[in-house]
Amino acid sequence: MSNGTIKTDVLILGAGMAGLTCALSLPEELEILLVSKVPMPTGSTYLAQGGLAAAVSEEDSFELHLKDTIDAGAGMVNEKAAIDIISSGPRLIEQLSGWGVHLEGSFGKGKGGIEGGHSVRRVLHHKDRTGRLISEVLSERCAERRNVTIMECAFAVNLLAASREMPELVEDAVDRCIGAHILHNGTISTVLAGETVIATGGSGKVYRYTSNQDSATGDGIAMAYRAGLPVKNMEFYQFHPTCLFHPDKRNFLITEALRGEGAVLINLGGFRFMEHYDPQRMELAPRDIVARAIDSEMKRLGNDHVLLDATHLSRDDLTTSFPEVTEGVISVGIVPWEEPIPVVPAAHYTVGGIDARTDGSTDMNGLRAIGEVSCTGFHGANRLGSNSLLEAGVMGLKASDSIPRTLMDSSDFHASDWSFGRAKPISENVLVDHAWAALRSVMWDYVGIVRSDRRLKRALRIIDVLAEEIEEDYWTMLPVIGLLELRNICTVGSIIVRSALRRRESRGLHYSLDCPDTLHSSGDTVISGPNHE
Repeated sequence: MSNGTIKTDVLILGAGMAGLTCALSLPEELEILLVSKVPMPTGSTYLAQGGLAAAVSEEDSFELHLKDTIDAGAGMVNEKAAIDIISSGPRLIEQLSGWGVHLEGSFGKGKGGIEGGHSVRRVLHHKDRTGRLISEVLSERCAERRNVTIMECAFAVNLLAASREMPELVEDAVDRCIGAHILHNGTISTVLAGETVIATGGSGKVYRYTSNQDSATGDGIAMAYRAGLPVKNMEFYQFHPTCLFHPDKRNFLITEALRGEGAVLINLGGFRFMEHYDPQRMELAPRDIVARAIDSEMKRLGNDHVLLDATHLSRDDLTTSFPEVTEGVISVGIVPWEEPIPVVPAAHYTVGGIDARTDGSTDMNGLRAIGEVSCTGFHGANRLGSNSLLEAGVMGLKASDSIPRTLMDSSDFHASDWSFGRAKPISENVLVDHAWAALRSVMWDYVGIVRSDRRLKRALRIIDVLAEEIEEDYWTMLPVIGLLELRNICTVGSIIVRSALRRRESRGLHYSLDCPDTLHSSGDTVISGPNHE
């Protein structure tokens, strides 16, 4: 059943660092509705162990951080966007401190960490629980705000576009977002907003192995794509090199900061193999290189994992500096100061996303995309570790700076309520479960770290068949989150494959056996929504 209409000034979809930072930075006279699909604190922010990269120490500079970002980005970093975000790092750190998030390494407090691709210690952290601290503190601050209404366990189904609901708001052929349909407690509300901010994070669940939470199903990217927005550079999917390989803990990350403190990668034959792939940087090479090296060793030896050896660190070192990792591996019987940790690469970060500027503005008026769901060009073809929390926080601040200048009054907006028609309850969950498993297996087997045209074309044929069946279910069955997520992840999978087929080179996170060389110059891969293709 429909649950009527809700009107607000700003609708924020997603409660990770980007959404929370935006909500807390907006003027308190604005009414804000913050929607979270799962109970807070949540999201990839909550799982982020390593930290937040920011040039705040005397030995660092914006120019040096920019150089490291460009080097990692494999020739595709948008330098204007990158310096805009990097130079806002100190402001973000000060703002976080004002909210009660105090990070080691910031403004002379403690020692920053170092990760692959960084030339100095600039990764500000709170042990290996940085994201958890940020999520918990910012969630508490939001709950204290009288102008912020939090709606948990709620799911944004589709964006509401003026071209369909209020054509008079379309300006010079540029559409306007006026809100979204939100599924909550079995009913769907029509939420109308002067500004809508998508901060829904990434889409790691499109792959069988991922470091992400189960909620990372690409919802924002899929919604924006269906609304006709361009989605950019989705072939660049970052696999974190070291996810714990254990049947009882499938999405547990082993932070890159551990390698920053000297942990080494060895194959099951006991050989330290990174010297064959990047002899200068070894385990501190950028993530794309390390992930491909591990993948190569696994395939060469026929193994399903490799080992990360941190036994040079003492029990005190590990429990004090890496309590999250230590507790996690001990919980499955691995003692990290006595034995190596079994690891495998896993889908980690969506480098591409909704084409957006650093303040989140998009090709649709009244709609912003911030954080991992967006693609500003900051990461290029490969993300530098710990730049993600920096980008999420800075984009939240910049969006909140600019929203008051473009905000429309939603009190005069109107839109159709959701119509259920003759939709029936899902009678066989096995249909949805099977499609989930099939899609994720196809993506892992055919669209993983190393790709080929044959695999990609086969993947696309299978995904097209699944998409047709899923779309039929969407229109004939009552909406439940599992089905809606499946629809979104199928859309995102298709975009990733089509983007990969369009790039006729190997660059950054996209490696093709059919096109192993890197072209002298290369542009963005843009897949426009169905209204524009």
